[in-house]
Amino acid sequence: MADPAYFPPPHSSRIGVSDVEQLEAQTRSLRAVDYQYGGGACRDAVVVRIYWAQQLLAAEASEGVRARLLSAVADLHNLAGWTSFDSGQVGAAYHHFDRALDFARHDEDLITNIVYRRGRVHLHHGAPGDALAYFQRGAFAPLAASIMYANEAWAYAHQARAAEALRALGKAQDSFASADLTHVPDWARFHDETDLTAMIGTVHTELGDTGAAIPALRTAIEDFEPAMARSRTFCLISLATCHFLDGDFDEGQAVGMRAVRAAEELKSERVWDRMRPMAQAAAVRGIALR
Repeated sequence: MADPAYFPPPHSSRIGVSDVEQLEAQTRSLRAVDYQYGGGACRDAVVVRIYWAQQLLAAEASEGVRARLLSAVADLHNLAGWTSFDSGQVGAAYHHFDRALDFARHDEDLITNIVYRRGRVHLHHGAPGDALAYFQRGAFAPLAASIMYANEAWAYAHQARAAEALRALGKAQDSFASADLTHVPDWARFHDETDLTAMIGTVHTELGDTGAAIPALRTAIEDFEPAMARSRTFCLISLATCHFLDGDFDEGQAVGMRAVRAAEELKSERVWDRMRPMAQAAAVRGIALR
């Protein structure tokens, strides 16, 4: 990854596709850091790059380059919003998502992704009804639709609306099955078969259906690559919660301790937020996770 302090200026007052490709590559590299190490590991570098992107926006460009640049800047703000959210900076997250939507007006698929991520902020902070308003916006591409339906299912599960949650989960699986996975935009690349399996486990955990949740979570934990360390940690948290719900306290403690150790390797406030209910479930049973 390039030094966060290095920002090559446009070679002239007119930019070309190579300048936009460099911005896209840096956003892609920083997104990988976010997935593996948490938003706190790269948020500052993302935000600082926005100043470089502003220089590119001020330069002249062909119509095609300008359209691609607007998408690239939108996705940079999209990542800034997501890493701010992961770092516990909700106000900054909303600001960057709003800016992302401003720049992405011509890019429907990217708009869908930004809307999804904004909905996740509401879901994380205990407003599943508000989250549903974002997740139910609709999506044209099957992969984007799968992301929306899976998160709609999670929001319904938060409201204990099991039938609606399972119906949305089925739609997520159907949409994923029909998606073209050969040409996936970077911002949607996380939603692969393993991520969908993790969402299935997460939704069933929220519904208290440990019999369905545990196999899905175990599969996702096994299949997540090291590059998706944060997602794997979320699954460990859910799996430990399931074992506590089942009364399997020894296994719950073992998995819970794995989750804590994994969380300690990340710079993610969101992981610790998600950890609290699991830790409380352990504490009321006199179980230590450290």
